[in-house]
Parts: sequence; C-alpha cells; structure tokens
Amino acid sequence: MLGWQEVILIFAILLLVFGPTELPKIARELGKAWHEFNKASSGVMAELSSTPTEKDEEKHKLLSDVAKELNVRTEGKNDQQLTEEILKKILNRDDVPTKDKEVA
Repeated sequence: MLGWQEVILIFAILLLVFGPTELPKIARELGKAWHEFNKASSGVMAELSSTPTEKDEEKHKLLSDVAKELNVRTEGKNDQQLTEEILKKILNRDDVPTKDKEVA
C-alpha cells in the first residue's frame, strides 16, 4: 500500500512529465476508463449470478416431468409452485401447507 509520501512523489513526477495543463485531462480520461471498466464488470457479474446452474435446470426438468405425469399444468410456474401443485395432487387435497402458511 502506498503511503502519502509516495503518492505526493508520484504526483510531482507526473506534474513534471505532463505539465499542469495535461494532467487534469489525463486524470479525467483515467476516471472515465475506470468507470466504464466497473460498469462492464458489474454487468458480467450480474449475468453470471442470474444464470441458472445445471443443477437448477435438472431439478426444474424433473419437477416438470413429474407434474406432466400427474396432469398438472406447468406453464408459468416456478419450482416452488410446481412442488405445491404436485403435493396437492399426490395427497388429493387442497389444503397442503405452503411456504406462506404455518403447518399446524
């Protein structure tokens, strides 16, 4: 980690090399480049975190297959909803506890 003395020395060398008129322009361009880099890397991280894993896809396919065997509609339902519908169908009742309801 750089201390304050090293930062001042680097700044002084940059000031001597580039001059007082060019240094703000260079700093501005570096700031823009840093901002673009952070924006691009956060977009990649969001893409990676939102991509379903192979295990999730396998689980969803298995739930869909079971639901189809039990004649449960699968369109527009997530895994939690499919699980609840399958349980209702298996137990042949409508009062299967959901995540929102407490089990008595």
